[in-house]
Amino acid sequence: MLSLGMTHYTAADLAMADRHLAEGEQHIARQEMLVTSLRLKGHPTDEAESLLGLFNQAQIEHRLHRQAI
Repeated sequence: MLSLGMTHYTAADLAMADRHLAEGEQHIARQEMLVTSLRLKGHPTDEAESLLGLFNQAQIEHRLHRQAI
């Protein structure tokens, strides 16, 4: 069991954090492809880019959580 202050983490917590990071990378890659596709077809990209920003922010949070573990 890993410990950080009063919080105890398990190997399962670490595995979940790693899974969240991997899934986040997949979401970001797919969203980047969608933004590119929309742009090439002349469609608006504001909402797709906004969602990409949210995915990137979530990924930062996932990385911080992984580091804390």
